[in-house]
This record gives sequence, structure tokens and C-alpha cells, in this order.
Amino acid sequence: MTASETTAAHPQRRVGTFTLGMVLVAAGIGMLLSLLWPQMEIGWLLKASPLILIALGVETLLSARGGGKVKYDWLGMLLCFLLVGAGLVFYAAAWAYENGEYFQACDCSRYANETSYRMSYDYFNGFDSHTLRLEKGDALAGRIETYSGWLEVEVSDEDGETILEGSPLNGDQSVEIAKTGDYTVLVHGRKAGGEFTFERVPAGGGLPEEVLPADPGNPEETA
Repeated sequence: MTASETTAAHPQRRVGTFTLGMVLVAAGIGMLLSLLWPQMEIGWLLKASPLILIALGVETLLSARGGGKVKYDWLGMLLCFLLVGAGLVFYAAAWAYENGEYFQACDCSRYANETSYRMSYDYFNGFDSHTLRLEKGDALAGRIETYSGWLEVEVSDEDGETILEGSPLNGDQSVEIAKTGDYTVLVHGRKAGGEFTFERVPAGGGLPEEVLPADPGNPEETA
């Protein structure tokens, strides 16, 4: 059998075409499922992106083992480059989605004034902060209740000195204020659910019995 007859019996295909077909089918199925079930977590689609590189590698190895039935030309190389690029881009998006450092999302109610900072959230991913005016001898009392994810809190004075830091913090917190000034409470949540409050307790006033009242009054801002 001549080379031309062999080619006719076993038509050549470009490397990457099989992987491309699988990626298109998987992406279409994922989009269809997300439309039929809007509550479905679609992050797993991004997390599956390394399968693009695995499938392309397996296709290349099998084609080499099969006697060169796959065509390697500039179009095939371009297709491989696009698939590898797409896999790397989707991986970077999956990493960012998982680590949550570059996404700011919050489903919460927020109350803040000069002496109190409170937030209740079903989902908090990102950063938020508020500045409280505290007097020497006061205490900064806080309570953090986290039932999902984690919450990191940092309290610093107007000179930038950190007086409270923790990752994650949970339960009651109390910090004695050594000097009068503005104190910034910075919170960083990662897919967190729960609530927290920080408020001024005047000198000699004693810690409040309940730092998370059911009715916060007139909120400064609600998100």
C-alpha cells in the first residue's frame, strides 16, 4: 500500500482538533446547566480548566504512538497554542476565584457612626473599613461570629500602629485605648458568613451586655 493509499484509508487530522471538540462540548453543557439551574455553583467549570492541557497532552501522545496519523502544520500549532493559552487563562481565573483576593462581593447590612461599626452578612468577600473616634481610657469592644469562611480584623491608630490583629478572629474582643484619636477597623472577609460589631465603651462604662442589637437604628449605609 502506497503512502497516498494509506492517507486515504486513514485520513489525517490536525493535532488539537479532538481536544477542541471536547472543550466545546463541555463548555456548552456547562452553560446549559447554569441556565437550567441558576443556583448551581459554576466555579467548578473554571477549576476543571487544567483538563484542557491534560486532554491535549494525551491526544499528542496517542497520535505519536499511532504512527503519525495526526497532521502537524502551522494551523495545528496555532490551535495547540490557543488551547494552551485558554487553559492558562482559565486556570488564572480559577485561582483568583478560589483565593478571592481580586473579587469584592458583599451581601450584607452595614451600620457605622463615630462610635460603632457593625455588619451582618450572608456573604462577604473582600475588604471593608471604618474609623471610630475613641478617647483615652475608653475600651474598643467587639464581637465576631463567623459560621462560614473566615474573617480577618485589624485595628490601627491614626499613626498606623496596629493594636489588634487576628486571622481569623471569633468571639468577644476588647482593647484598651491608651490615647485619644481616630482608630480604623479594617476587616477582610473570604467567603464569610456571620456578623461582627466594634463599638466604643466610655471609660468606666463597663462592657455592653449585647453588642449586636437586633435593631441598629438608622444605618449610615446599607449594602
